[in-house]
Amino acid sequence: MSKVSHKFLAGFCMGIAEITPGISGATVAGLFNVYKEFVSFLHVFSPFKFKPNLKYFSQEINFSFITPLLLGMIISVYLSAFAIDYFRNNYLYELKLILSAVMLIAVIKNCVFDQSLSDSFKYIFDFILGLIVAIVISFSLVELDFNNLFLLILAGLLAFTAFLLPGISGSLVLVILGVYGNITTAIKDIDVIFLVPFIAGMVISFLILPAQIIKSIKANEVKTKVFFSGLISGSVPAVWQHLF
Repeated sequence: MSKVSHKFLAGFCMGIAEITPGISGATVAGLFNVYKEFVSFLHVFSPFKFKPNLKYFSQEINFSFITPLLLGMIISVYLSAFAIDYFRNNYLYELKLILSAVMLIAVIKNCVFDQSLSDSFKYIFDFILGLIVAIVISFSLVELDFNNLFLLILAGLLAFTAFLLPGISGSLVLVILGVYGNITTAIKDIDVIFLVPFIAGMVISFLILPAQIIKSIKANEVKTKVFFSGLISGSVPAVWQHLF
């Protein structure tokens, strides 16, 4: 498979994951080994680093990487908005099994194949912390009235934050909040008025979070991966609890 095809497929699968409640697009990015480079791309737009000139963009952005990746994501998000209802309505049990299996494979990859199991075990408490955080997030959020503009912004912020953190599904957060159906319908109908405040929340998270993730990875990549693996593991029960 060519590098361009690999990046397009990675983006396509990330888009499917992000529109499907239960698995994070970041988890899939990790499986395709594009997570670190993807977050680095987002970090380029950090308000603490950004420089609005062509030289900055040409030096900082790997266009051969990000162009096929984003193209794959955009196409799959739109198509998946139509397909997800069919699978949820006709093959829900099988869908939950597949999502759970992919999430567990991601954990094994992070903790066993990306580094030795003994190195991962040194950070067992970080794994447990990630596990607890994911479980608390998955089971403590409540349904809110998202006709409110501020709450739509909040939903976008939480969803994109989850998108960037392997283990916490942005779509699952929307399911738990009770706005998932509204968002997928808005995507299918291209309802710009409804989507604008949601996207505004995503942009806020987009501008702030990548820098913190990059900082964490640089400080200790093994520790960060083990923590993310805890997040992924803790999200598996939520797939069965909230995906319906």
